[in-house]
Amino acid sequence: MKQRPILVAVIGYMIGILWGLYFRFSMVLCYILILATYYIFRYFFRFQKKHKFKLFSFRRYCKYLKLIVDRKVIFILMIFSIVSYKMVLFQNDKYDTLYQDGEMLKITGVVVSQKIEKPYYNLYQIKVLNVKSFHLYIQVSKSTKELEYGDKVKLQGEYKKPSQQRNYGGYDDGQYLKTLRIGGRVKVQRIEIVAKKQLNVILQYANQVNLKVKKGMDTIFNKEKSAILKGVLLGETGDIQEEVKENFQIANISHILAISGMHINYMIVGMQVLLKNTMGKKKAKIVSIFILVFYTFITGFSPSIVRAVVMGGITLGGEVIYRKGDVWNSIAISLLGMLCYNPFLILNVGLQLSYLGTVGIILFQSSILKIFISKKAKGRIPIFEKIKEMIAVSLSAQIMIFPILLYHFNSIGVYFLITNLLVSFVIGPILILGFFCMILSFIFISSAKLLVVPLSIGLEFLYLISKFSELPFSKIYMPTPNWIAISLYWIGIFMGNQIFKIYSSSSLVATQKRVKNVIALFQFRFRQKKKNYLSLVVMILFVLIGSHFVTRDLKIYFVDVGQGDCTLLVTPQNKTILIDGGGTLTDFDVGKKTLLPYLLDRGFTQIDYVLISHFDQDHVRFHLIFITRNKNKKCCNRKAI
Repeated sequence: MKQRPILVAVIGYMIGILWGLYFRFSMVLCYILILATYYIFRYFFRFQKKHKFKLFSFRRYCKYLKLIVDRKVIFILMIFSIVSYKMVLFQNDKYDTLYQDGEMLKITGVVVSQKIEKPYYNLYQIKVLNVKSFHLYIQVSKSTKELEYGDKVKLQGEYKKPSQQRNYGGYDDGQYLKTLRIGGRVKVQRIEIVAKKQLNVILQYANQVNLKVKKGMDTIFNKEKSAILKGVLLGETGDIQEEVKENFQIANISHILAISGMHINYMIVGMQVLLKNTMGKKKAKIVSIFILVFYTFITGFSPSIVRAVVMGGITLGGEVIYRKGDVWNSIAISLLGMLCYNPFLILNVGLQLSYLGTVGIILFQSSILKIFISKKAKGRIPIFEKIKEMIAVSLSAQIMIFPILLYHFNSIGVYFLITNLLVSFVIGPILILGFFCMILSFIFISSAKLLVVPLSIGLEFLYLISKFSELPFSKIYMPTPNWIAISLYWIGIFMGNQIFKIYSSSSLVATQKRVKNVIALFQFRFRQKKKNYLSLVVMILFVLIGSHFVTRDLKIYFVDVGQGDCTLLVTPQNKTILIDGGGTLTDFDVGKKTLLPYLLDRGFTQIDYVLISHFDQDHVRFHLIFITRNKNKKCCNRKAI
């Protein structure tokens, strides 16, 4: 921590953002109270005489903490957390007061996205010229002339404020749009194109490259393979069928459809092979950095891309000037830059999974390898050792992101080790050949057709791996964990990893020796009073089990399912009764996308009774896959009731 001030700064910055998002109490006032409490305790205990050694000594463990967190670290944490806290409050106020819901707007802006097709309109993102740093979504009738990237437009329309969270733990459109720096939507009534190509040359050219590459893929591959390849190479999943995307997610291989460090590493390998023989290693690395930067423009600056490119660029830059990069500083620089640009990106699921997965690999990969790989050098089969390394990478990332996956998706993929191991064998050739195909399709599309056969085989293999989602028990639903449980989980695995390193290492530093001695002392004291501790554990278990049978209050929850009704009753005996479930005449699956997440957020994985008041479609047209306690079968099948 002392040697990585940027890492300390980004931790403080994140603390301030989260405080501004979830707490109403002033952070500045909180810091004043903490400091006042600290100095009061320090004043009253300064004359206290030293006592004999105690196992549970608050003062002694605080001294250990000072070895890691000194005054400079605390000062940096406080300064950066206060800055980000004030920034979040300012940005929230700005979003809330941008426009009034239903207000008629006359605005001028520049189109900064390609067309997004919706059933009844086309959606574009525009940068509003008279409101600094804000974007808007505009809904344009399909009969209107299509807009192009970089068009300057004048429009008139009705402003729609983003909807807030309608159900407990439900989707918050306002928070999601803030991660994109979008202030809301405008239903356009009249629009006029006043100029073309009003964005800078680099952005315009990057967009043209993106369009040409996608057009080339659509030309040389069929629709399904082209959609998957665009997801793998460009991170664009809009053309992939929902069923295929769901299969990738359940099989735990959806990360290959979002540009990450794996993609960038293979891209760097491909560029080095292609360039180093013609221009030398040093120049090849410099050119690779510029290509990576341009690649971020083509792929749209998603958080995972920026993180991977910044870390890859820092590594290459360090090799150019003959300096070894620090992975923690690389992570901190990329994350701090993105959060300064938009503090609400901390809510982005892709950012959370990308950074936490990387942190998991850094923290746990070496420990897992120590468990998997034998110390004996003789008799090793290289392919088996490579497989163990792949498993260690996948497992270390999954350990870290496991609670976040539960929090956002409420499910566990049982076969994730098998699917990720299979993907690791094929994804490298697909990415390297895909990047070459992308370059060739941009230059001379006929030459790109030479790579169609091997790429098609690889993409077909990916599609087959996604079919693991159809195996029994491929997806297990779990209730949404709260942030206390997530924090305790991370603390537990971090402490377990550190203890493992202490006991598996032959040479220990002074701090590790202290920790080992404290653990030994705990074990000694536990053996002395073993019966007392076991009695305490039994008493706690008895209280927890007994609390389940305590009569509770009747709880009634009314669930907002749009058009229709839905009520959840929890009886004093903890029985769950679902009355109706809503439903629509459209393709929107109310049960899967609204009701199921709501029940899991409430902590229910089973329903005792489902009651139907009457059979109008807005009461019964829902899907539910919960298991009843009374019968071991689905209470509602995959078809609408």
